[in-house]
Amino acid sequence: MRLLITGGAGFIGSNLVEHFLALPSVQLVRVLDNLSTGSLKNIESFLSNPKFEFLEGDIRSYETCLQACKGVDLITHQAALGSVPRSINDPLTSNDVNVTGTLNVFTAAKESGIKRVVYAAS
Repeated sequence: MRLLITGGAGFIGSNLVEHFLALPSVQLVRVLDNLSTGSLKNIESFLSNPKFEFLEGDIRSYETCLQACKGVDLITHQAALGSVPRSINDPLTSNDVNVTGTLNVFTAAKESGIKRVVYAAS
């Protein structure tokens, strides 16, 4: 299995990376993260793993999402701007990331023939 984890440098995403890298059936774990809320510290221990790829980029870019989806079987979509106070203070950016970015991930998945996307939301 080859998978993409959006937001993989965040808390939940990096724990998913660790889990999937430990599975023998997993050939590739690719992370797409713009590091706006995630941190390289969360994934630095995986950088030397040959099954791990890090792509610094933003889900608001459809082309970036398409690139990240190449050769992937499954996506776990964790990238988002959480925080109610942030969404009140900057609703346009929150909407752009959480709505447009998610639509980009879903559309790129469809275009790339990826049949399964696991989406975390509350």
